[in-house]
Amino acid sequence: MNEIKLAVLLFVTWSFVSPVYGGEPYVTHYENVLGTSLEIRVWSGSEKVAARAEEAVLAEIDRMALIVSTYDSTSEFSRWQSAGRFQKLSPELSHLLRSCDQWRERTNGTFHPGVERISRIWRAAEMAKCLPNQLELDAAVLKLREAPWKWNETEVEPKTDYPVTFNAIAKGAIVDAASLVAMEVPGVDAISVAIGGDIRCLGDVSHTVSIPSPRPELTGGAIIEQFEIANRAVATSSGAYRGFTIEGKRYSHLIDPRSGRPVDHVLSATVVASTAEMADVLATACSVLPVEQSLELVASLDNVECFLVDREGKRHPSPGWAGLSHSEPSSELCGDDEKTEPWNGGFELAVDLEINQAAEGRRYRRPYVAVWVENSDGYPVKTLVLWVQSTGKGPRWIPDLKRWYRSDRVRKQAEETDLVELVSEATRKPGKYSLVWNGKDNTGKLVAPGEYTLYIESAREHGTYQLLRKKVTIGNKPFTEEFDSNVEIKAAKIEYRQSPPAGKN
Repeated sequence: MNEIKLAVLLFVTWSFVSPVYGGEPYVTHYENVLGTSLEIRVWSGSEKVAARAEEAVLAEIDRMALIVSTYDSTSEFSRWQSAGRFQKLSPELSHLLRSCDQWRERTNGTFHPGVERISRIWRAAEMAKCLPNQLELDAAVLKLREAPWKWNETEVEPKTDYPVTFNAIAKGAIVDAASLVAMEVPGVDAISVAIGGDIRCLGDVSHTVSIPSPRPELTGGAIIEQFEIANRAVATSSGAYRGFTIEGKRYSHLIDPRSGRPVDHVLSATVVASTAEMADVLATACSVLPVEQSLELVASLDNVECFLVDREGKRHPSPGWAGLSHSEPSSELCGDDEKTEPWNGGFELAVDLEINQAAEGRRYRRPYVAVWVENSDGYPVKTLVLWVQSTGKGPRWIPDLKRWYRSDRVRKQAEETDLVELVSEATRKPGKYSLVWNGKDNTGKLVAPGEYTLYIESAREHGTYQLLRKKVTIGNKPFTEEFDSNVEIKAAKIEYRQSPPAGKN
């Protein structure tokens, strides 16, 4: 089941604090769940209870997927659509279809399960390397004015020639269901289930959510917003990472069903609501609607807030967002605060790496990864990323990053700062990531030109330890270098290049 927004997870990271419950959560990650990543956090005084809650979450995800998946030919939805006749459906599928009807009307058609018809036209156009035929798009838009199914009291009839996707609602509905069954496990105090960028939190624990700057070419960027939730859900939608490239131009995968055209006026839309299903739908609708209409829609709903970033990088929080936010109200352009003074003639060092997909299946443990720069004396002048688990039992495995850990102990004697607290972020799933070094050291000072070594270190529980290194000369000449691959890092390269002008991504 591939019903996902791939970009979401890069926009939303989360940490958890609890003024009531003092214990650390039991945390588990899985890959290839509904085509994306799953994180389960269970607050309980018993590891056995946490394991039972985890099993309940996994079982419920599998059960729901067999009902609502539009990709699995054996799912209840697929079998019903193939039959093409009135049937009484399960309560779960009936609920999802009615929700689609309600939200299609409430969002003025910007949420529409039939948008798959238009997406297929754009995918075919990308393969043909030419823009879609306008008459074909117009016909698809006209078709979407029809309902995708017909109700007859308690039964419903599908349209067999009407492709449907639940991309913007099913994942949220599954997150809700999985969270609820986990809370029913005796001994569970609180639970958080996150699939991709859809998160549902239940129990007496508050959750601090951070939104990094939505710049698609960077990871580990500046945090533009932090907010706190309890017993609520969060979803984020963005077209920054997925889309169609045709004739050298990139188009977002987010499509306005009313026009048949991709939209890019919103870089990211984060929605907080009472359920993940609602947050999922509204995050998509707020990416398609004009910003003013999105804010009006959110204001008309109870217990819903949003935080939007438009194409120019301007922030648009809903009026009630201030009650959630840890930040001062701001309408500044995202990214302006990330730019730093040029160094060495305006150069920067870009690092691209790809975390390999292991063969263990969905119980794969994510690797700890550190990327840092040492000077010619072996002193670690800058840690670019530190992807580790810093809560629960996670810190005990940080020393497995042997080279980084040993170098950082030397650095601490001089700088007296804890980089695990300052720069560490959550572990990453298999995939491609990019980061940029602007030439500043850990204290914020520009380094001098000269010889440096860039390290990429990885270590994984029940996996392997790997270390890549590359000596480079930082000066006024651009260069590109590639690393050898290994079982944890599938590919990596560095590029020393001119920094883009201010205001450009």
